[in-house]
Amino acid sequence: MPQMNADDWPTQIFWVILTFTILLVLMWSFALPRVRRVLDNRRAKIADDVGKAEAFKAEAEAALKAYQAALAEARAKAQTMLNDMQARLDQEATAQRAKLDAELSAKAANAEARIRKARADAMASLREVASEAAREATRRLIGVDPDRAAVDAAVKSALESKA
Repeated sequence: MPQMNADDWPTQIFWVILTFTILLVLMWSFALPRVRRVLDNRRAKIADDVGKAEAFKAEAEAALKAYQAALAEARAKAQTMLNDMQARLDQEATAQRAKLDAELSAKAANAEARIRKARADAMASLREVASEAAREATRRLIGVDPDRAAVDAAVKSALESKA
């Protein structure tokens, strides 16, 4: 094998060094600047994207703060509306309650008046019936027709003592 022949080593080393030097110069002058430009472009694009992302983040945070402020304002407005509605409903309920209380009081007073009248009528009717029954009982028992005024007075006295 020619690579193992020690006589050929100096020429092989010369050609390796020459080839390496030419490749190094070519890489240094053509390939590395292109790679550097690509890396610089990439760094610039990444920095630009990071800047845009930070701007979008700041914009999103501002939008979030505006949303939260609008939400807080809407909640406060809703609470105010709720409180106003509750106060209005309370006033309406109070007015309705007062109206119903007045109606019920009027109906109760009317019912009490009717009851008093019915009681008075019943008492008058009871006096009349009691007087008539007492006169009839007296006539049948003793055979005497008692005086109407005397019987009415006796029945009135008896009923008042029971009441």
